[in-house]
Amino acid sequence: MTYAPSTVIPAPMPGCWTPDWGISTYAILASGPSSASFEYPNRAAYFPILVPCMSVIRRFWWVNGTTVNASYVIDAGLYADAGYKPGSRLISTGNTAQGTASQVQFVDVTDTTIGPGRYWLALASSSNVATFFRGTTNGASDGSYRFQQDDARPLPATATPVASSTGRLYLFGFATTASP
Repeated sequence: MTYAPSTVIPAPMPGCWTPDWGISTYAILASGPSSASFEYPNRAAYFPILVPCMSVIRRFWWVNGTTVNASYVIDAGLYADAGYKPGSRLISTGNTAQGTASQVQFVDVTDTTIGPGRYWLALASSSNVATFFRGTTNGASDGSYRFQQDDARPLPATATPVASSTGRLYLFGFATTASP
């Protein structure tokens, strides 16, 4: 996966228009996504998404980087909005071993229906050595689009987020299909 600097890529989210990964709001990246280590062990990174219609979450996915190990434990999930911040956890993968290097990893979850509205995707890793494909937005500490929480893996039942200290945008989301 190669993207030129200043590439506009969609933030991850499913849409009503197709039964697959879909699109969301846009983030302008200062550099193209590449394999890079996770920012801090057991930190949760929260990203807002707008879901325009009823959707059924069937799987979560993320793009593994070049350094993976089954001992690296990942948790991805979705949180309800609580006044423009993540609130209560709706669903998550639970602790999941990181899979194959440089591949999209899917994790099945119990089918969960959500209505239209603002939600928060969350990603946490047990290790800062684990790598994921990610980019950085223009403005390294652009907290307008994300929050974070330390000591948050497995993902907590209720988020207690703080303003983000980074402009990292991970390639991950949820799928509304049961298989590719």
